[in-house]
Parts: sequence; C-alpha cells; structure tokens
Amino acid sequence: MKVLLIPALVLATVGSPAPVRFEADGIRVGSDLVTGPAMSLKEAGSLPLLVSGSVLESLSGEALAVDLGQKQIVLGSGLRLVRAGEGYRLSTHGMPFTLTAGQASLTADREVSFMLTEKGFNFGALGTLDGVSISANVLAASTPAVAVEAQQDPISPESPSRQMHANKFRRVFQGDPMITANAVSSWSVRMIPRVTPDGSP
Repeated sequence: MKVLLIPALVLATVGSPAPVRFEADGIRVGSDLVTGPAMSLKEAGSLPLLVSGSVLESLSGEALAVDLGQKQIVLGSGLRLVRAGEGYRLSTHGMPFTLTAGQASLTADREVSFMLTEKGFNFGALGTLDGVSISANVLAASTPAVAVEAQQDPISPESPSRQMHANKFRRVFQGDPMITANAVSSWSVRMIPRVTPDGSP
C-alpha cells in the first residue's frame, strides 16, 4: 500500500504550482528569492509572474495563492500586490475589485492598503475581514448595450447637407492646371486658399 502512495505524492507535488511567499528580504517564488527593485519574469509552476523584491503581479488568468506569513491572499487576474512599509497595497489597472473572506466581502476602487492583524486583515476606512485567508478578484466591466438605429436616408453626394455634414465638391483636371499659359486665369488658382507663414488662413 505504501509503494502505491509514493508515486501519487510525487505526481501531486510536481503538478502543483510552486509556492509564492513574501519574506523579509524579498519575494520567494519556488526556490528563487527575488530582491531589488527591478521587475523580472518568473514562473510559479505554469503561472507566469512579474516579480521584484516588493512587487508581485500574476500574468495568468488563474488564481494565485500568496503566503504573507501567518495569513494568505489569493490573487485573481489583473491584481498587483505590493509590500508598503509595515503593510501591503493591492491595486488594479483601473478596475474596481472585491475582497472576500468566507461570507464577508468588501469592494475597493482601483487601490487599497491593508495591514495584517491577529484576527485577519485591516483595510482602514474600507473595513476589516476576519480569517487567515482572503481572495481578491477584479470586477468584470459591464457595458450597457446601445441600440443603434439604421439611417434610413443616407447622405449622397447629390443630396443637400444633413446632420451638420457639408457637401464637398471635387474638380478633376486632365492636364496640369498650373502651367504658365493657364495658371493666372485658371479655376484651380482661384480655389487655392491664401497661405501665410504660420499656416493660418
């Protein structure tokens, strides 16, 4: 029985993503400790990450569990986690997001800072969430459907101007209208606007 359990444990370990953990000196992704301000591309299992010594952002659409010591946060797609002094900061690229722990939930607008407490997570004026783990997920953008009516009377070159669209006329010349014999009295010269050094009419 023990012989059968060993291959299963090995497969489970290999198939699971590498742990991601904030440490005092940087951010550990698997066995690599990332330090310094420069962002680099890493992989947690099969999940691509952007990591520096204090910044973490998943480039995958899958959830990423991040160890904060005694607490854990599960980051959804489009969220960036930054160590800021004694606490942390969560942000998105302009979208609101939700923070959930069990049945309790908070909604943040683009960015929120938080501290770890004995009971859970303190988000300042936004509120608190109790527990050892929370999940953060970007809210999907909802765009209202707008019905566009088809224009029943399209504008044609022969029809008068409508809806503030002015008619335009185009004259086509078969030869060069600027030859010296015809330049002074030609229609083309009279159609050329006055040119000033600064380009204004």
